[in-house]
Amino acid sequence: MGALQPGLPNPAMLPLDWPLLIVDLKDCFFTIAPHPRDTRKEAHTRFQQNAKGLHREFQISIEEARAIVRACPVCSHHNGGSGMGVDV
Repeated sequence: MGALQPGLPNPAMLPLDWPLLIVDLKDCFFTIAPHPRDTRKEAHTRFQQNAKGLHREFQISIEEARAIVRACPVCSHHNGGSGMGVDV
């Protein structure tokens, strides 16, 4: 990562008399756990679990697991969102 990042001002545009603090972003890394009701959707989004995997891991109905997979734009584009295939 360079010094110029999207959404941040160009350093040449900062006034000379402004106080400036430089922070290395790798030192600011932290994680926030998702809300418990969002863990199933987050698990599919991150790991692309299929409906059977979601059903087994989170003890939810197979219909709810299929709905999560169907809502995924990647999965629904590839196989119609059935959610029963491998890595879908």
